[in-house]
Amino acid sequence: MQQRGIVYFVGAGPGDPELLTIKGRRVLREADVIIFDRLVNPILLMETKSDAKLVYCGKQPCQHLLRQEDIHKELLIHARKGKTVVRLKGGDPSVFGRVGEEAESLSKHGISFEIIPGITAGIAVPAYAGATITHREHSRSFAVVSGHSKSRDGQPRVDWGALASGVDTIVFYMGIKHVTTIVEQLQAHGMKRKTPVLIIQWGTYSRQRTIEGTLATIVQEVSKAKVMNPAIIMVGDVVTLRKKLQWFENRPLSGISIFIPKEDRCDDSQTLQKWRRLGADIYSKPLSIKKRLTVSQMDRILELSEAEKLTFLSSSSVVAFIQSLHDREIDRRRILAEFYCMDDQTKEELKKAGFIATKVHRLSELNSPIVVGSKLELTSLGGFRGDGQFIQIDEMVTVREKQMMQRMIEEQHVNTLILTNKSHAINFLNLLKEIQKTPSLLAATCTIICEEQVGETLQSMGIVPAYMYKEKLGSDELLFAQAKVALPEVQIES
Repeated sequence: MQQRGIVYFVGAGPGDPELLTIKGRRVLREADVIIFDRLVNPILLMETKSDAKLVYCGKQPCQHLLRQEDIHKELLIHARKGKTVVRLKGGDPSVFGRVGEEAESLSKHGISFEIIPGITAGIAVPAYAGATITHREHSRSFAVVSGHSKSRDGQPRVDWGALASGVDTIVFYMGIKHVTTIVEQLQAHGMKRKTPVLIIQWGTYSRQRTIEGTLATIVQEVSKAKVMNPAIIMVGDVVTLRKKLQWFENRPLSGISIFIPKEDRCDDSQTLQKWRRLGADIYSKPLSIKKRLTVSQMDRILELSEAEKLTFLSSSSVVAFIQSLHDREIDRRRILAEFYCMDDQTKEELKKAGFIATKVHRLSELNSPIVVGSKLELTSLGGFRGDGQFIQIDEMVTVREKQMMQRMIEEQHVNTLILTNKSHAINFLNLLKEIQKTPSLLAATCTIICEEQVGETLQSMGIVPAYMYKEKLGSDELLFAQAKVALPEVQIES
């Protein structure tokens, strides 16, 4: 009899990826299948196994990718196959996350499950905005309320009288569409027109935006600021604390969201940690486009390598080559070719494998080379002339990276991209190709910072960087200084 799996309902928190719980991260890393919502920060997908199945069930008003009954079926199908499934939900799964319905369906069919709470937006987002949900002088009770309902008109269905008079602080989730109804009902049931109101959009992200007002003015303020969901509405005297307790917004790097691809097993630098403290969202993860050589490709290299020049276009191509040698138990001494490369990183990767390479700046410097790399890498170099042989390495982009980047771009989580070497640029371009996003679209919505050599590669692919530097982006100090130049509105000391 096939063993049944288990489903973990995991709260992903309100947005800041560091607000995910330790237990939530552990099961996320163990899961075979992840079914995730729109309000989950996409960078959390990089915590999953590279071969995990990802199912996006993002929901927006009138745009449901998966209906609720379809989500129930997905959970059942994978659990019955013996898989470990994570149902990843924004905030806390028990606070308007429909976890009760989904868990009830699993219980009905005898599927094991656990609920791992998350930090809910109704508590975390006001804290990030400087208005704590309780306070001895201003708020000894609070209520969280859904700002919409499943009724035909979508209006919230609550006991307005009890709500207006029974608690000190009220937090409405996703109520922007019905903000007029909310303020009218609260006033109609006894709340004063001067009661403070706070609207917080994209809470706990660097792009968090807060609009202040009162029950009498907030509708006009929302219209003026063109606020949209995701946002919460906070009503109560505790909002007045914001002037004293505001700590998150208006920091030197607030509003800046930076994606920096990095190497595997590379910890965040002190500079990146400092940027976070200064208010930026920093997404620094490896973009590993896996490369492999087929049997016929490797045979071709062995056939030609005895009397030819073997040239690698990237360090990842070297890794694929070495892995192929190991997999087929080929003695490295059989490779008699002279080794060449195009950059220091590739040279270092060859050196680690025991091969000494000569660095060249152009393929035209070599006669009849065997060129090993991806088609995109070769195109970025303008190809080569002569009697050389090009051995194209197969590339595989993992599903998690495609999903992560697609969500990042479509939901505009990133507005600054820093590419510190050519390999990262190539990998990023490969990802764009996989998710069918045009380079010009990226350049229009994102400030791209890179060194000159990387910039030439990007330009050959149709992306014009905003800032290119002749110096190599090597040290933290230089990277920090150059980012300051590229972002002149940021007035900070390095």
